[in-house]
Amino acid sequence: MRLRTETALWPEAATARFILEQLTAAPGSVLSGRPQPAVPAAEVAAWLVGQGLGPLAYARCGRNWPELGAALQADRVSAAAESSLQLANMEQLQAAFGAAGLPLVLLKGAALGLGVYDEPAQRTMTDVDLWLQAGQMPLAAQVMAELGYQSSVKGERPLALERLSRGEIRFVRPGWETGLVEIHWSPFLGWWLTRTAAVEDQAIWARLEPLGGETAVYQLAPEDMVIHLAVHTAVNHQFGMSALRSLVDIALTAEKRGVDWGEVAERARAWRVGTAVYTVLDLLDALIGVAGMAEAVETIRPSALRRWLLRRFVTPESVLAGQDWRHGWQRYLLLLLLVDRARDMARLVGRTLWPEQEWLTARYGEPTGHGRHLWRLVKERGV
Repeated sequence: MRLRTETALWPEAATARFILEQLTAAPGSVLSGRPQPAVPAAEVAAWLVGQGLGPLAYARCGRNWPELGAALQADRVSAAAESSLQLANMEQLQAAFGAAGLPLVLLKGAALGLGVYDEPAQRTMTDVDLWLQAGQMPLAAQVMAELGYQSSVKGERPLALERLSRGEIRFVRPGWETGLVEIHWSPFLGWWLTRTAAVEDQAIWARLEPLGGETAVYQLAPEDMVIHLAVHTAVNHQFGMSALRSLVDIALTAEKRGVDWGEVAERARAWRVGTAVYTVLDLLDALIGVAGMAEAVETIRPSALRRWLLRRFVTPESVLAGQDWRHGWQRYLLLLLLVDRARDMARLVGRTLWPEQEWLTARYGEPTGHGRHLWRLVKERGV
């Protein structure tokens, strides 16, 4: 397993944008000839490694900035070694899934490394994310067991609860540091989405595209991939985990595959994830910039008041400084602000305090009353 340094803070937005533009520019663009900023290469390298962007920066900037390339050399070698193991895992999965008649639908880093980065080692990842339809899950679990994987279930997230929230099954292979595979019921997982959004999974499945000419290996259509990455960044991680790398992922998806930004806005609005998607793409425009994007997504721009409130949590500077809302009470306010409709905000609050009966049964493994659930919450949090 690769060792990651602590994320170095990089609060100066203009310099950060300069570097991020280098990482996402089309090969041979005029940006490649611009002089490097007058900042220590070692500091820039530490920041890039902390953001998971070291291997990409080595490939895109190392030749024009030799000092930076030298500082990133160790991270690049480590990434290449880890990537080779992940690719071997995916080849094994592809063969086993193909033999069982299952498609291999790659999500997140697995799809991006093969689909939009110049080489897989440039997109670091710690696991392999797959998507299957619900009816295919039992066969997939059997295939994973035959490959030596074991399912890993967290006590507070039993399998029945994951299924209800369109979550994931985690499979680990004992003794393999890169042997984590997560198979998702949907690219859009979690209770925020289940209770507030209306994502059309079947339409997304129908738009899957072959990945790299491989038989039965697929990726999301580019517009669906952009929405998937944006929602995952805003909702699932509250901008606190590899947010900058997600912006780079989206920019490279647009550069390599082409994105219809008007279609992105239309689907995001229809799926009721417009505020979350706009907030991420507004950051992308501020920190990197993608031609034609900002104008096309104006139709999902939230109100001036909502934007003002969201800026209390999310700005280019806060993302660059590594602000993490995932572990404090403020995350709940942020998640409420990201909901498109006021009535869905009320539903999210209500169902969080007073869950559906099927949620209670799935969470506790038996029919449970709401009073008992609230009492358990009090005891678990030591109130």
